[in-house]
Amino acid sequence: MMQKAEFQIIFRLLQDKAKANLNYRQLAAEAGTSIGSVHNTMQSLMEKGYILEDGKKRLLRKRSALLDRWARAYADGLKERYLIARFTFLTPGVKEQWRDIRLPETVSWGGEPAAALLDDYLQPERWDIYVTDNANALIATGRMIPKADGEIYVYRKFWDEAGTPPMVVYADLLAIDNDRCREATARIVKIIG
Repeated sequence: MMQKAEFQIIFRLLQDKAKANLNYRQLAAEAGTSIGSVHNTMQSLMEKGYILEDGKKRLLRKRSALLDRWARAYADGLKERYLIARFTFLTPGVKEQWRDIRLPETVSWGGEPAAALLDDYLQPERWDIYVTDNANALIATGRMIPKADGEIYVYRKFWDEAGTPPMVVYADLLAIDNDRCREATARIVKIIG
């Protein structure tokens, strides 16, 4: 099973293949991990043929296979480590109007809602949200409240940019594992490129 540090490092490499050429200290800082974790991850990736050393350069290879490995590791257990809270929509009608909810800058839709925003194919039935700090930002929307068994799953973001990267949406859909989401993953993988 992929460890959280390895997951973070591979995420950075998949986002930008040029990061394979960062020195280990720089990559550790970007991924929020130790230099030792970077060393171990890079060695493992080289042994498995995902990274090729060509003189002084490192090249990321078999990107789609690595993306699939990364996304499946997230779907098969790592995602739960990022779960911080559950919420519910204030009223049933709010769920139908989810696109009109003004999320704070530090919050973004994940999973099915994010897929719907990317290509408008999937109608959300499961609700994932990613937050930078804590889930209290959702209360400020006036549309969601905390609830231990709520239908909105709130996860901590592990990336810096605004929005939810298509790679994360792909992994979220794999975690749901139903026919609707499998169809949507095929569409999302085209967006990832």
